[in-house]
Amino acid sequence: MYVYGAICDIGDRRKENQDSILHLSGKLLDTDAGLFIVADGMGGMDKGAFASKSITDWFLSWWKEDLPQMLGAGFDSKDDIFELLEQEIWDINNFILDCSKRQNIRCGSTLSLLLLLGNAYYIENLGDSRIYLLRDKSISCLTEDQSVAAKMMREGQLNEAEALSSGLKNKLTMCMGMFEFPKSLRYFGKVEEGDTFIICSDGLYGRISSEDMALIAGEEGELQIKAQKLRQSIPKGSCDDNASVILVRNK
Repeated sequence: MYVYGAICDIGDRRKENQDSILHLSGKLLDTDAGLFIVADGMGGMDKGAFASKSITDWFLSWWKEDLPQMLGAGFDSKDDIFELLEQEIWDINNFILDCSKRQNIRCGSTLSLLLLLGNAYYIENLGDSRIYLLRDKSISCLTEDQSVAAKMMREGQLNEAEALSSGLKNKLTMCMGMFEFPKSLRYFGKVEEGDTFIICSDGLYGRISSEDMALIAGEEGELQIKAQKLRQSIPKGSCDDNASVILVRNK
């Protein structure tokens, strides 16, 4: 059984919230399942919000219609699941691109997607929103940022502190809606009892350390309260971006 808590906050300085989140949990063909998404829109005014909401709206329909049908038809292998996810990502990307061309605008969104089926997790990630795993009081980041700063850090040109403070950290090398061919990074693993996943936008993880996230997420109590505490841990007035987080636990 997967339980969760979530917030999607405008922050202290932005005039609108361009983040969108999706949190779904239940049974699919008698199997415990969940779908959790954080999408951080970009593009100015309401354009980023359009891109991120398009992602969550499409995946909501996918969860209700396409996924149960495909699982019921026996397309339930690891490769089948990733193929289904990739096709949806491709379709959503084309939809955002087509809308942008018709309106002569430019917009996009990150995508951090966690699909839980039974005791397995599937991750698709584009951009610089992240998914962490808290297991046995140890936290690890399961995803890899697709940004210029992150690329430079991997190549040894920047350290972690420099990457977080660099203006290049917001320059993405991949996202939804701005590239013709969306190239997501995928991850797969087994879920253990007590695992807690943390899915968040850079408005959250860029302002508190992973160690602090682990301390709050590892406390006793409801996940919704802990999600709120993560947002509140950002010093008042200093949350200069939208901040979204979903906590998911295998109970």
